[in-house]
Amino acid sequence: MRLPEESQAAVVATTVHNVTPAVRRRNRHRVLRQEDGSATLFGLFIFVVMLMMGGLALDTMRHESTRAGLQTTLDRAVLAAATARTETEARDIIEDYFAKAGKSDFLKAELDDDITVSLNSASITARAGGTIETFLMRLNGVDTMNVGGISTAEVHIPKLEVVLVLDVSGSMASNNKIGNLQDAAKEFVTTVLGQSTPGNTVISIVPFSFSVSPAQSIFNALAVDETHDYSTCLEFKDNDYTHATLTSGSSAFSNGIPVNQMIYTSVYGDFDDLNQSWRSCYNNDYMRILPYSTSEAALHAKIDALQPDGNTSGNEGMNWGAALLDPTFRQVTSAMIAANDLDAERANVPADYTDGETLKVIVFMGDGANTTSYFFNRSNPKFRGKHSDLYEVKYQQREFKYAYRVKNVDDRRYGSDGLSRCGNKNWVCIYEASGPEESVYYLYRQNNNTYYAIEDEAYISASAFNNLPNTLDGYVSTTQHDWEIAWGLMSPDFHRRITGSNAAWNDYIGSEYVDGNKKNILMQNVCTATKREGVVVYSIGFEVPNGGTAERELIKCATTDGHYYRASGTSISSAFSSIAANVKTLRLTQ
Repeated sequence: MRLPEESQAAVVATTVHNVTPAVRRRNRHRVLRQEDGSATLFGLFIFVVMLMMGGLALDTMRHESTRAGLQTTLDRAVLAAATARTETEARDIIEDYFAKAGKSDFLKAELDDDITVSLNSASITARAGGTIETFLMRLNGVDTMNVGGISTAEVHIPKLEVVLVLDVSGSMASNNKIGNLQDAAKEFVTTVLGQSTPGNTVISIVPFSFSVSPAQSIFNALAVDETHDYSTCLEFKDNDYTHATLTSGSSAFSNGIPVNQMIYTSVYGDFDDLNQSWRSCYNNDYMRILPYSTSEAALHAKIDALQPDGNTSGNEGMNWGAALLDPTFRQVTSAMIAANDLDAERANVPADYTDGETLKVIVFMGDGANTTSYFFNRSNPKFRGKHSDLYEVKYQQREFKYAYRVKNVDDRRYGSDGLSRCGNKNWVCIYEASGPEESVYYLYRQNNNTYYAIEDEAYISASAFNNLPNTLDGYVSTTQHDWEIAWGLMSPDFHRRITGSNAAWNDYIGSEYVDGNKKNILMQNVCTATKREGVVVYSIGFEVPNGGTAERELIKCATTDGHYYRASGTSISSAFSSIAANVKTLRLTQ
């Protein structure tokens, strides 16, 4: 029978009330022991959870630290490898970075197309990966964790404008220096063009000795005060070396003033024989500038054709090298393009100095100190301009046609009959030209008023010379040449030997010569000017005396001392090769 609820409550109350204190204490202790056990189990559970969480965090931190270290090594390695010259060198750099970092085991093998290197660009990819053992995550059954990374560095060298300024003076003929130079320069050209995007690199070659001969196409494009047609050499003033711009009527810097043409002559030499080492200008094709070429074949042919001769004018070589990189020269290249002397793709060459996509470089090779050049007096021009001592008399071979009687033209005689009547005042002989006009030359000797017949090697009187129109068979004309024309046919030495006067010789040798010290000053002026515009100048001292004048000047011309290279024998190839590599590294680190 179920008791009413009120009765149940009373029973409970009576029962509790009747429990003794000892029983109550035992009951409390039993409850407390049960609660302590539960707390211990719960605490242990919390500890295990915290331990697992801590282990997860610790292993995760180790994983991230290892991954970050690998990625840092990858990033540094590929950036360094991007400056390499070859794919093999690039991979070697990556492997070296990992070895030094103690992470070689993580570096993955190179895959196809991971590394591509050229002079104008590089794409370097490297991969790393592996596993690390866990400390506490293994409690969850995770014994190892994968770690890895990948990094790619891509660099681009947009455009290069390079000028090789090469000393081909007479001293280059010794010790096979010209041959060693040719091998080294051709290798340089092949390297630079072979590792460049086609069309993005242009190379000019400026040979220099006594002077520099611009190509005919350049000469035609310039505004020149032309006084003869023997050669293309130009005559610069001291101020023209203080800036990188070529002063000419085709240059905005020149204010439209044409540049002077250099007199073509030689210190020594006979008439019409000026092929001496002391020529003021070399008009040979092999000595002329080759501008803005992208053709390996054309550049190699130019280098192979170089021949050593003459004295040394490094100032002129550098002046032309700087001009070919100066943006104002685009006025010249535009004229060359219009005349079909230059590819239209060169319209933007030379680029502006501010063009961050173009690196401008001069490689200046010299094998000795600057030497003396000679000029006729320009301020008091006794032997320049009009009225020289040289006369050209033209005549033409003729063939007898017939003779006719005076005042009776219909009475004609032919053949030997007619020819026999020539000289008879009653007859007129008719001739017709049977060949081209020919010339003979006469040099006036003032001290005794005679003329030297150069072909006959004999002096004739003034009256005999003046009577040549009547005595020279087939006479056409007599021309007194300007001095600029005369000096292209004879040397000052020949003039003094024939005329007996030292005046012209002394004027040429002693009036306005430019010695080596003056050339050094001019050369450093233009070196400074082109470097100021951001052009990078490398210089090579080829078998020059250690610490001598030539080496000191070449070092000063270079961008820094580190841009100067000493070379001898075949080691000049190493100098050019190092410069080619340095050009790339420089562009990548700019």
